[in-house]
Amino acid sequence: MDSQKRKRLIIQYSLKLKELKEGRDDSAQKGSRTHQKSRVLKTESSISMVKQPQQLQMPPVDDIISKGECKLIFLQTQSDDTGFRTFNEMMRTNSSWLTQADKLVNSLNSPLQLKNRLQFNHSQALKFKNRIEQKWNMTVKEVADSIIQKQEQKEQQKIKLVHLKINHNDTEDVGQQQEECSSPSLSQEVITTNLKFFWFHIQISDWKPPIREGCTVTYIQNLNRCIMYGGIGNDLFKTFVTLNTQTWVWKDIGTGVGDVPLEGRFGHTATLYKQQLIIYGGEKKYNNAMKMRECYGDVRIFTPSDKTWIQLKPYGDIVEGRRNHCAEVVGKYFIVYGGINSYGKVLTDVAGLNLESCKWTSFQIENSPGLDGVSDATSLAMFKSEVKMENPYFSYEWVKKKGKSFLPITSEGIYVFGGRLQNGEAVNDLRIIQFGFKPIKITKIKTKGQPPLARYSHSMNYFRQTNVIIIYGGRNDSKQGNILNDIFVLQIQQFQWSQVQQIQQLKHGKCRHSSVSIDSKILIFGGYAQHVFANADIQLLELDQNKVAKMIKDNKNNKNKDVVIHSDELVNNNTLKVFKTEYYNEAEDPDLKQKKIQENEIQRLCYSNFKSFMPLPQQNHSSLVSEYKNKREQAKLEILKNQFNDLSRRNSRRTTSDFKIIEQ
Repeated sequence: MDSQKRKRLIIQYSLKLKELKEGRDDSAQKGSRTHQKSRVLKTESSISMVKQPQQLQMPPVDDIISKGECKLIFLQTQSDDTGFRTFNEMMRTNSSWLTQADKLVNSLNSPLQLKNRLQFNHSQALKFKNRIEQKWNMTVKEVADSIIQKQEQKEQQKIKLVHLKINHNDTEDVGQQQEECSSPSLSQEVITTNLKFFWFHIQISDWKPPIREGCTVTYIQNLNRCIMYGGIGNDLFKTFVTLNTQTWVWKDIGTGVGDVPLEGRFGHTATLYKQQLIIYGGEKKYNNAMKMRECYGDVRIFTPSDKTWIQLKPYGDIVEGRRNHCAEVVGKYFIVYGGINSYGKVLTDVAGLNLESCKWTSFQIENSPGLDGVSDATSLAMFKSEVKMENPYFSYEWVKKKGKSFLPITSEGIYVFGGRLQNGEAVNDLRIIQFGFKPIKITKIKTKGQPPLARYSHSMNYFRQTNVIIIYGGRNDSKQGNILNDIFVLQIQQFQWSQVQQIQQLKHGKCRHSSVSIDSKILIFGGYAQHVFANADIQLLELDQNKVAKMIKDNKNNKNKDVVIHSDELVNNNTLKVFKTEYYNEAEDPDLKQKKIQENEIQRLCYSNFKSFMPLPQQNHSSLVSEYKNKREQAKLEILKNQFNDLSRRNSRRTTSDFKIIEQ
C-alpha cells in the first residue's frame, strides 16, 4: 500500500471515530466501520539506534485503536527476546479481550452494540497503556544507558584529550568526601603505615661546592644531571654547579652567557619547564644604605644545554618581587603563591605568568580576605597527567602520553604544606590551589591520622610507587630542638598521615636544604643544621621498600654507624647496585660523549688501525725486531768505518803535502 492511500485511510478512520464520540453515528455507516475495523494490517518497524532516548514519546492509545496503519513500538524487556513488536502482536497476548471481541463481531445489529464494543476496547487499552508505559520507560532507559556506555568506551579509545571533571565541593564537603571514599586495600594500608626509609651518604673525593643554604637543586633526567644555583654561605653564590647522578662528580659550569644576573641570590625558585629552568624571586645582598635586603622580581630562563640566560619582559598585572615563595608550572602557566616581599610582609596572592604570551595575571581568589598568606612553605603540582590549560579560570584538560598511566589522585591542584604566617608562627596546614573556577579556590584539606608538627623551611617530595607525599625536616621555633629530623608521609587518596621509621637516621635535622627526587631516591644537599651549616656531602634517602629490605639485610653488621659509600666505589663496584640510581641514559650523557670522541680520535691516529696489502712476514714479531736492531747496528758500524777511512785518507794526504813543502 502506497503512502498516499495509507494517509487517506488514517484520516478517514479518525473522522469516523470522532463522529462516534459525538453521537452522530447511523446504521448505514455501521457496516463499513465494522468491515474496516476487521481489517487490521500487520506491519513491522525497526529502529537502528536510539541516540536521544529522552525525545521518544509514547503514542496515544486512542489513535492506535482508530488508526490501524499506525504502529506501536513495544520494547521487550526479556534479555533473550529483545526487539520491537507491533500493536496487533501485543494485543494477542490478552486472550480475554480477543475472545470477547470475536463474539461481538458477528452479533453487531445496532450502533449501541458497536459503541459498547468500542468502550470495552478502550477500557482494555487503558490497562495495556499502564503496562506499556512502565515497560517503555524501563526498557528505554536500559537501552539508552548501554548505548551511551558503549559510545563513551569508543571515545576514550580514540580521543587523547579528555575533559576533566573538577570537584566543586567546599571545604567541609571535601572533608566529608574523603571520609566517604572507599577504604584502601589491606596491602596498600600496610605499606603506608609500616614504611621504612634508608639513609646513606656518598663521600666525594673530588671537588665539592662550598656549603650553603637557600639554594635550588633541579634534576633533569634527559641530561642525567642535577643543577644547583644560588644560595648563601660564606658568599652569595651566582654560579651554576652540576652533579652527574652516575659518577657523582660535581662540576662548576660558571655563570653562563646572555642576560646573566649581576649578583647571586638565595630564597628563589628554579622550576623546570621544557628542559629549561625558570629562575624567579630571591634576595640580594644586604643594602647598608637602605637597611634592607631587596627582593628580585625579574623572570629569567636558563638553558643548561648551551648555558644561556634569557630575561623575560612580561606585561599585564603588577606582581611584587618576593622570596621564600612557592612556584610551579601548570600547563603553559608559571604559578607563584605566597612569599615575603622586600618589606617583610607575607603575601597572600596567587599570580600566573603565561609563558607563551608573557603576560602576568593576578588571579581572583575565593574568600581572599579570610585567607592567611604563608612563606617558607613547600609545594607540588599534583595532576593525573600533564595539563593543557588555556585559562586557569576555565576547565582544563590532561594529555595522556603513550606508555604512562594516570596518577591515582582524587583532588588535583597545587599542594602546599606548612609555612610561616605573618606573626612568625609555623603551621601544618595542607592547602590545595584548585583551578577551573572563577575565582579560583584555596582549600584547606581535612586529613586523617596524626599530622606532622607545624614547620617551615622543610622539603616536600612525591613517590609514585606508594602514592605518598614525603615531608622531611624543617624548623619550629616553639620547640627546644627547633631543627626537626622526622619524616612523615601523606597517603593522597585517603589524605592520611603516618610517621616513617628511619634506618641509619641522620644525627642532626636540616632546614632550608634542597631536595630532589631521582627515581626511587631523594637527594638532600646543603641546608642549616643545629647552629652550623650542613656539610657538602650528599645524603640519599632510599624509598623503594624492596631495596630498603635488601639494604637492611646487607648492613646488619654496620649497627649504629652511618653508611658511607665512596663515589669511586659506587661507580665501579657492581655489588653496590642497590645504591645506584636507575634512570641513566648513556646516549645523552655529555661527558661520556666527549670521552668517546677523544678515544675514537686516539684510535684513529693509532698505527694499529692502518691497513697494508703487503704479505705478512712469517717470522714472529720479536725476531723481526731483533733482526731489525742488528741490521741497524751493522749499518751504523759501516758508516763509522767509512767515516774513519775518509779521515785517515785526508790525514795521509796532508802529511805528504807537508813533507814536500819542507823539502823545498
